[in-house]
Amino acid sequence: MNWALPESSLLMTKIKLLTPVILAILASCSSKGSSDNNRKMDPSFTYTIDTVRIDAGEEFIYLNNLLTSSGESPDGKYLYNFNRNQVNLEVINLESMTLEKIIPYEKEGPNGIGPGMISKVKDIGSGKLILSDNYQVSMVDLNGKKQDGFVYAQQEFVGEKLPAEKRIRLEETFSKDGKLLVALYGGQKIEDTADGLAIFDLEKKQVRYHPLTVFKELEKYQTVFYYEGVHPIQMYMADIKLHLKGDSLIYSNTAQNKVYFFQLSSNTLSSKSYTSKFTSQEAEGNYPKRSDNEAEFKEITKEKEKEVNFGRFFFDDQNNVYWRFSREMKGLIGDSIVYKTVLTAFDPNFNQLHEELLPGDFVLPQKYFARKGMIYTFLNIEDELAFVRLKPNFENE
Repeated sequence: MNWALPESSLLMTKIKLLTPVILAILASCSSKGSSDNNRKMDPSFTYTIDTVRIDAGEEFIYLNNLLTSSGESPDGKYLYNFNRNQVNLEVINLESMTLEKIIPYEKEGPNGIGPGMISKVKDIGSGKLILSDNYQVSMVDLNGKKQDGFVYAQQEFVGEKLPAEKRIRLEETFSKDGKLLVALYGGQKIEDTADGLAIFDLEKKQVRYHPLTVFKELEKYQTVFYYEGVHPIQMYMADIKLHLKGDSLIYSNTAQNKVYFFQLSSNTLSSKSYTSKFTSQEAEGNYPKRSDNEAEFKEITKEKEKEVNFGRFFFDDQNNVYWRFSREMKGLIGDSIVYKTVLTAFDPNFNQLHEELLPGDFVLPQKYFARKGMIYTFLNIEDELAFVRLKPNFENE
């Protein structure tokens, strides 16, 4: 289940966020079995928060998809936001804080990228991007031209073929240079969990499949709604997060305070588990596996939204740490859930360093990333693009 607040929640009170906030982090926390932390953080670590707006001139930046169809350039200068309505790419300059240009693309024909429901934008350097809607993968340039691509269901890469009853799932990730693509594969049914990894070498046009049973652990967190008791049309589940770092596929999910590492060259799997002083260690997962009643399914969904939810790991190259947000229900105001949000730091080897409870009015969106030592989180201010920036200050380094 997507873990962002609804778009309307982004318009919650921001008054305190617009004022710089300085807080002390009081303690650090280590992962189980880890004593080799590379970074020793000073207890007086602080951070400040501010808000900046993007000047779009006479244009309107596409915010309907909450900036989830976007990606950053490797140097942090640009954010590429795909406009699903207009089928174009908005190039946002994060240094000048302006909308620099708009690049149109085509749905069909030699340069066709599909229906335009792009969910991933990956800058692979040299003026090239990968656009993916999880069904079709397209390599394009910044002039609106398609260089290469394929459709998952029709790909003819060298290697094993998926059985007809299997499919490539929605979860996928790309290497930094765009030469490697790792996705999940599994059954055709909505309730089927992933069977393993589909590993595509986009340069050599080769593919291999590797089964992994670890994804079956997620079955206990999902509930499927069957319309008229027959047709599965909606499901609540733990979201899967994938990230490639060198030879390792890093896998985590929103229900477990844990991370897995799959070494692509040796086909070996390892993991690290963490503890938190602010949140539960794991989502409960004690709900019915199916529901034939829409009202019941909505109630189940509402209860699941109260549970702990762990975000993806994202790297901050200036501070040399991985960050991760997590959240869990703090209480209720009427029928509305009030969340507590936690920011946790990990060293480059994924040893947990410390965690900090953020201010109560900090609203966590789906889109966030690290840039030049700051964490940028998406904010919609009266249909204009803005970012809340959290800047950590490491003292006595």
